[in-house]
Amino acid sequence: MRILLVDDDETLVDILTRTLAEWNYAIDVVTDGEQGWVYGSTYTYDLIILDWSLPKLDGISLCQRFRTNGYSIPIILLTSRHGSQNKIRGLDAGADDYICKPFDIEELAARIRALLRRINFDFLPILGWGDLKLDPCSCTVTYQEQPLSLSTKEYSLLELFLRHSPVVLSIEEIIENLWSSAEYPSEATVRSHLRNLRQKLTLAGLPEDLISNIRGQGYCLKYPEPDLTETQTSVALEPQIDKRSQHLAMLTSAWEKYRQKSEQQLLTLEKAVQSLLVGNLSVSDRVSAIVSAHSLAGNLGLFGFERGSQLARKLEQLLQSNTHQETATWLQLSHNLQSLSQEIKNNQHLYRQISQKISENQPLLLIIDDDSDFVENLTKEAVDRGINTKILPNPQLVRRWLAEQQASNQQLPDAVLIKISFTEDTSIPSSRQEYLALVAEFNLLVPSIPVIVIADLDLFKARLQVARHGGRFYLAQPVSPSQTITVCQKALQHSSLGKKVMVVDDDIELLQALPVLLEPWGFKLTTLDNPRQFWDVLQAVAPDLLVLDIEMPYLSGIELCKVLRTHNYWCKIPILFLSVHSDSTISNQAFASGANDFVNKPVVPKQLAHRIINHLNLRR
Repeated sequence: MRILLVDDDETLVDILTRTLAEWNYAIDVVTDGEQGWVYGSTYTYDLIILDWSLPKLDGISLCQRFRTNGYSIPIILLTSRHGSQNKIRGLDAGADDYICKPFDIEELAARIRALLRRINFDFLPILGWGDLKLDPCSCTVTYQEQPLSLSTKEYSLLELFLRHSPVVLSIEEIIENLWSSAEYPSEATVRSHLRNLRQKLTLAGLPEDLISNIRGQGYCLKYPEPDLTETQTSVALEPQIDKRSQHLAMLTSAWEKYRQKSEQQLLTLEKAVQSLLVGNLSVSDRVSAIVSAHSLAGNLGLFGFERGSQLARKLEQLLQSNTHQETATWLQLSHNLQSLSQEIKNNQHLYRQISQKISENQPLLLIIDDDSDFVENLTKEAVDRGINTKILPNPQLVRRWLAEQQASNQQLPDAVLIKISFTEDTSIPSSRQEYLALVAEFNLLVPSIPVIVIADLDLFKARLQVARHGGRFYLAQPVSPSQTITVCQKALQHSSLGKKVMVVDDDIELLQALPVLLEPWGFKLTTLDNPRQFWDVLQAVAPDLLVLDIEMPYLSGIELCKVLRTHNYWCKIPILFLSVHSDSTISNQAFASGANDFVNKPVVPKQLAHRIINHLNLRR
């Protein structure tokens, strides 16, 4: 569990830091309200403890800022101000709990545990997996009522998995949850702690795979084996955990959070249309309706509701037109509004549409091979890891398919896997050169497409030929489907894996959905919805690339870009602009301010990912 402590009392900070660390919490400490906002809006915390009286930004204002910007992190307010009115003011500002100084440290710890249980829906204080029990109150672990001796980090790891079972946690997510921002452990350190924990659990009699390693994704706590004595028809099935199901769950969750807002925007539109009918639509209500229609058009498109997005766009255009008082226009508005309402409120196709959206935004691997058995196993492994596939047996069909894709502006592959024989006595000697020429063709495309070659021989001469033709990776047979797809993932993420991308946009729904949709490309994404905090977050994150919205409250993306281009370090960072405006005047202003690229909303995640990768490549 990770806690942010915001307090300028050095003595109290020292006591709380040491005490909370003893209770297995990872602590970040800042001493003023502005830094509290930067840390709280940049990093992920399970809970925030903040003092009322802080330099630069007081605790009440900081708490209100978190809440007005949509942050639901539990907050405990510390203060020396007694009295019910002060408590009411603190709780009304958004605090979840209020503790007066001086206070008992044990009481604070109990309140932290109570808040975390409530937020994580862990109503029972004891966490368990079968006969394995973890008591957060006493920080003890037992199995079959026998105590287990765990180190601090081993205990924290076990608690993390028990609280998040059966979610798959990547190494990065584990670090974010259990280490403070100042510690920066290596992946090898985390794996070492995991290995030690698994060994101790196994020695105690628990299954060896209690903490399962999901290839290419991370670790999770497996389900307890079901009790087969309860029913004769029970079947013990290992849950199938894959990236596609995780993405579906995360994007569906983001949609559910946005659904309520979309229905409120729908009510705004319905009110405007009814006011039009009786002829008393005010200017402010008309503007609100246009804004609501515009937001719906962008966000419905982002979640895959293409028809809903089109209907909302049409409503926006009709409300902006000068003919909105005419009967024919009113009938169009009414009809489109009714259709849009049905589209939003009808849950029947929700999961299918979101699932389709995820599928569309997954990387595409082109496999060139005529071995049906190998291709079948390879395709299954690729799908399990969130990769779409296209199978073609020979170069002739590949060239024909590529020409058709390019002519119709359809998706090209993100990576290519091709099998080549380097055996000297091959029955068709010219085929090798034809396949190598195909490797070169993919390398010459703009942008180039990485090619992975599977060869029947492991020879330096063969590797040299592949390298000269632009091949990215060389695999010598025998090689398993799992090993092959692992290398394909490296090729797919060659330019983007671990690259830090910062997105600044006041559209909360876009910022919530983008990390899910861009996850396959391996970016480290930081999102910010308040441009006034831009400079502090920029310095803290140090991104490799920036994505800026043009129109934002307080500061526009163009103004931010101009400032960066005057800085001796940030002047060279690639900057992509997002905008709902497609007219040349806006794009010309963006490029004149120093932009590297311009992308129209609604955002197509795959297109945005490719634009980001291209600019990262140019920077290398």
